[in-house]
Amino acid sequence: NEAAIVIDDVADAAAEYSMVPSNDPSDSPSSKPTDEPTNEPTTEEPTNEPSTMHSTTPSMPPSILSSSSPSNMPLTPTSTPSRSSNPTYTPSSTPSIASSDSPSSIPSQQPTPIPTLSPTASPSTSNAPTKQFIPGDLTLIDTDLNIRMSSGLSVKLIATTGERPRYANGKESNEKFHGMMDGAGIVELSNGRGYVYVSNSEISSGGGGVYGLYFDEAGSIVNYKTLLDDTTRNCGGGLSPWNTWISCEETTGGQCWQVDPDPEGVYHETPMETLLGGDGGRYETVACDNRNPDRPIFFTTEDHEYGALRRFEADGNGWDALHTGGTTTFLRIMDDSTFRWTTNEFAAKNSAVTYYRNAEGVIYHEGLLYFVAKKTRTLFILNLATMTYESERTGDQFSGKGSFNAQPDQVVLGENFKRWIYFTEDGGSSPGVYVRDVKGTYYTIFEAMEGSRYSGLGGDDPDETVGIALSPDRRKLYAGFQDAGLLMEFTRDDGFPFE
Repeated sequence: NEAAIVIDDVADAAAEYSMVPSNDPSDSPSSKPTDEPTNEPTTEEPTNEPSTMHSTTPSMPPSILSSSSPSNMPLTPTSTPSRSSNPTYTPSSTPSIASSDSPSSIPSQQPTPIPTLSPTASPSTSNAPTKQFIPGDLTLIDTDLNIRMSSGLSVKLIATTGERPRYANGKESNEKFHGMMDGAGIVELSNGRGYVYVSNSEISSGGGGVYGLYFDEAGSIVNYKTLLDDTTRNCGGGLSPWNTWISCEETTGGQCWQVDPDPEGVYHETPMETLLGGDGGRYETVACDNRNPDRPIFFTTEDHEYGALRRFEADGNGWDALHTGGTTTFLRIMDDSTFRWTTNEFAAKNSAVTYYRNAEGVIYHEGLLYFVAKKTRTLFILNLATMTYESERTGDQFSGKGSFNAQPDQVVLGENFKRWIYFTEDGGSSPGVYVRDVKGTYYTIFEAMEGSRYSGLGGDDPDETVGIALSPDRRKLYAGFQDAGLLMEFTRDDGFPFE
């Protein structure tokens, strides 16, 4: 009965905040972020009523790291893996990303003729010339996987739900690949032992968990195993500064679990519930601001219309920091393009239902916190130094073919030259993976073919893209389709890393 009263109180309070955020752009950018830690939270609440206006154009995107001289990355042909039948190419009339004044790792803006690739049972070396990568032109069609891809990409299917992953030595896993895969991350192992693709399972009623697909340094699969089980609807998650995976349960009373994927780790066999989830909720994703290693700050989103974004400042660093103590505050967005961290969770829930209902993916980078609200298709960018924010509607400023018009979900940040942000998509007739550049323009990396098995035919709900992650050298992009149970590996034919 007490829970019902609280919900009613929140609903009544939310009625006072019935405004819909404006999509009008801000007249002025926010100031430059600093390297100082996040401002201390406050319990002070505003006396003015929120207005209906807030900024919608981000003024503080991450900067481009350009070079005054050309990149020394190789442009030689690389292995072109493929397990599909002959892909076909269609000419593109869509220009690529605008060029900059400094040399770029991407060659000329015009696509070059690409010879048809012969299907192979396993990855093989291609004698084809180097192909340029043009995000958004979608000239390549894979009829086996029913996807369209940007030119200059190769793809192979590396795991399928219900089947045993095949290792590089020809053997198979003892376990079948998990169902309802969702959020994922990459954990690099020390001493040249490769890396782990850590993947959640969103199965309900205690059937969820976390699984590890292990790769050697060359990027070949060598192992697959269960890392956490008996949990429910493990949706998104995030990485800690000490190389562990935090897996979030998206269910009533759900929690966030810390998992150590390293077989040599002290806690590898003993995953633990963390303090991030408090009394429980429908949690999604975690990001960390580690500028002060003695007091790292974790941000956790909640997929609920009253799901307040949580800020947990740990009392220490390392595994125990998420289990022993810290301070939790909540995000309250104001009407004047500012925000504050408050201990008043009730006020923060009102703010969530007004501005950022059903928050999903979240990432931190250089003093800025990025997160998406899926119901309103909004990307928020919080400047943690100035305590101001900007927002935009995802996919509105779009270039090339495809369309990012369904709900944004998981978010991954590129870290090389262009500071791209990658998004997965929940639903729509052609769910895909998309990228946003520093100017706020979106492009398609790949997307499902309309009318395919991912489109929700026969009364089924449309599929969603999940599991986006980049290998440690950023030359392999992993992503999949949840309902279809397919995990794919994408590489650039020019040998460059994904930006």
